[in-house]
Amino acid sequence: MPKILFVATVVKTHIMEFHIPYLKMCKEMGWETAVVARNDYLNPEECVIPYCDAYYDAPFERNPFKLANIKACQRLKRIIDEGCYDIIHCHTPVGAALTRLAASDARKRGSKVFYTAHGFHFYTGAPLINWLAYYPLERWLAHKTDVLITINREDYQRAKAFKAGRVEYVPGVGIDVLKFQGHGTSREEKRKELGLPPEDFTLLSVGELIPRKNHAVALDALTELKKRNRLDGISYLICGSGSLEGELRRRTETLGLSERVHFLGYRDDIRDICHCSDLFVFMSLQEGLPVALMEAMACGLPAVCSNIRGNNDLIESGKNGELIDCRPQTLADTILKLRDDAALRERYAAEASRTIRRFDLSAVRDEVGSLYMGEIAKFAGGGYVQNSRLAQIRRWQNLRKALGIPLNATALLSVGELNRNKNHQIVIEALPELPDAYYVICGQGPLTNDLRLLAQKRNVGERLILTGYRTDIEDFYGMADVFVFPSLREGLPVALMEAMAAELPCVAARNRGTLELLPDSDFLFDASSVAELQSKLREATTRDCSEEIKRNREHLRTFDISHTLHLMKRYYLEERHERP
Repeated sequence: MPKILFVATVVKTHIMEFHIPYLKMCKEMGWETAVVARNDYLNPEECVIPYCDAYYDAPFERNPFKLANIKACQRLKRIIDEGCYDIIHCHTPVGAALTRLAASDARKRGSKVFYTAHGFHFYTGAPLINWLAYYPLERWLAHKTDVLITINREDYQRAKAFKAGRVEYVPGVGIDVLKFQGHGTSREEKRKELGLPPEDFTLLSVGELIPRKNHAVALDALTELKKRNRLDGISYLICGSGSLEGELRRRTETLGLSERVHFLGYRDDIRDICHCSDLFVFMSLQEGLPVALMEAMACGLPAVCSNIRGNNDLIESGKNGELIDCRPQTLADTILKLRDDAALRERYAAEASRTIRRFDLSAVRDEVGSLYMGEIAKFAGGGYVQNSRLAQIRRWQNLRKALGIPLNATALLSVGELNRNKNHQIVIEALPELPDAYYVICGQGPLTNDLRLLAQKRNVGERLILTGYRTDIEDFYGMADVFVFPSLREGLPVALMEAMAAELPCVAARNRGTLELLPDSDFLFDASSVAELQSKLREATTRDCSEEIKRNREHLRTFDISHTLHLMKRYYLEERHERP
């Protein structure tokens, strides 16, 4: 049974907040799980970690220069050496640094060390001291890391220069999108509970009350609105607790904003608060990939946020929200702009809801699981080897990631020239009614721009992926869920034959060539009927296609090259024999 150890600085505000789904995943795979972290509960007896076989309390301190971290490192080394873990996955800067130091001997014995960087302290625009203190350390510790996981693209690009065994991009820790889309308390009831006037335009911020979250700029923006006599009818909710709470409350009183600003403290009903609000305000100075912003997007709440790493992984300004500088005047202008344009808020909310699907917990969890399995695969003899099948699956998952297709989405694939006969436009016309489907076309041709414009017109531009001509087409067949062949006419299409050989469900337009290859298929459609194509695609993605695939594979033997060569040889010989 494989063993995995999770390490972070604290339990309550890190392990419990982010890693329970991963502990559960490991238990479901039959792995033995353990956690090392400081018990940061006020009542230590409340520290009960689900799906954890063994918990070890260690005196980690967030300040790397505290002497307690020496004791924590010594304890951690004993736990690692005695536990003989196959994977050691560390998080948080201090916990991760001490883990990689403590795991040096374990790595020599075959343990694999994973490190998830939840946002490097050195980033574009970071203070010089951050670069001097953290960059050399992280670069050096990368040598002691088998898999370095980054959760935003800026960190990923920077970490690729490090000498870790592998550097991977995984989009955050994931959120349960469906959980946040529904809500229990109505908007009106929640507003009444919070003491909000029913007609107020309500702003919401969620995050610790600490300097990095920059709540003060929102208070200054409200002051700017007050100066303009535009503050009437605006309320501001702040969810969170932290070291700056007293200072922010005093500032609110000094600025004369007490009637407009509501400090709600730490909340476990964020979903309902999001649903009763009108605009999410997130002006943080530094982020990895902010969960609070992801949750707001999943709730369909439009957002205005600072243009920083992490935020700009989630928000494309003018498309699904607003990215702005951190000046109070700019924030005040944006609040007024969005308050006065309900249609724009609705458009941002709809686009944000679509964007956040690619960060869904199930997809991120599967991706992390594949990283674990890609490093080790147990065999009967008790050792661990690289498994070629797992490596192949990992390659396909990497391709989906590079194309921007969530692992839990449906990948439709077509292969062929971009011309009128190939009829790719009918698939694009079908996409609006298939919200979880992405359409990949491998090929080039004169209709490239026309297809892009059609996709934009149908509001599916982000789900159409034109790759151009590819030499690695086998990997595309491997990563796809359904092959779509909408051609108006064909002889005997090689691309369809290749998809059949790759054991993909094949949805194809009826024509001479497809009827030859798929004579008994349930997935043939009229090349002019968008509705019939939609129906066949839904069927191909929801039902068990194993019998269809088996039938295609058996029929394909007729077209195997060895059979064709045998026939040609026979014809050659027959002709040669008949010559005078």
